Amino acid sequence: MSQLQPTGRQPKEQVCGSRRHSGLTTPLRVFSGARAAVRTVGRAAMVQANEAAMLMSAAAMTPLRLASGGFDGASSSSPPVKACTASTTRPVLLVHGFAGTKSSWSSVAHTLSTRGLTVEAMSYPPLGTSVEQLADRLVAEVERILRRTGADKVHLVGHSLGGVVIAQAIADHRLSGRVDTVITLGSPFGGSPWAGVLPFVEIVRALRPGSPVLRRVAAAPMPAGVRWLSVTASLDIIVPGLRSVPSHAQVETIMFDGVGHLGLLLSRQVIGCIAAALCAQKPATAAEAPMRLLPSAS
Repeated sequence: MSQLQPTGRQPKEQVCGSRRHSGLTTPLRVFSGARAAVRTVGRAAMVQANEAAMLMSAAAMTPLRLASGGFDGASSSSPPVKACTASTTRPVLLVHGFAGTKSSWSSVAHTLSTRGLTVEAMSYPPLGTSVEQLADRLVAEVERILRRTGADKVHLVGHSLGGVVIAQAIADHRLSGRVDTVITLGSPFGGSPWAGVLPFVEIVRALRPGSPVLRRVAAAPMPAGVRWLSVTASLDIIVPGLRSVPSHAQVETIMFDGVGHLGLLLSRQVIGCIAAALCAQKPATAAEAPMRLLPSAS
């Protein structure tokens, strides 16, 4: 067998129909990779800057809302937008997170109502309550909505703490046969590393990793006949990683790239995914939205 002999010339490679020296491609690839990395870091920094601004705004408004009763503790539910009721659809109840309000759901509620869904939002103050008490209120709201609309079941959508409240109500078995779909957004089922910031607030203590509330929710069986979609954000620093994924193996999990904790409520892709799930449509494909299906919990 003959062997190739060195010719003393630098080898060349064919690239897109032209001949280029292979020695030039490495610096170009390194530069291109570095530029992409800078863009990714820049986008992530912008997302986190927006998240920080929204968090500071919510924190600054909390004392004013408490003083003015802006959390609607007495009247816990009302449509955030004018809903277009459709007799063939089931109503949706939205549950906001810690220090949120019904207005937190404005973008989501508007989109769902334009799809013909009846939308209501439950509101509660951030202090002087517990996850168990909020679960009691949620059960009462579901019963009220079913009586008013004549529907057989509701859809429940919860952001952050709101998802844990929904899970607690379901774990108590008081909503058996009354829930169609559950969608949780960035809910700290695995706890939040920030839950120790306000140790004197009972409802925040419940969100510490391994708390009695989170252990009880994790141990409760998945209710029969309920579809559960867990939405998580790749840039969530409040509930990072897979802490927002429930332990139930039957839960469907989707991670959205380039989105933060509060951004879940504003992202068009996330809102479109919620609407598709509740309107019995196929969710957007990976080519249409920056999202990834994650494996179910074992």
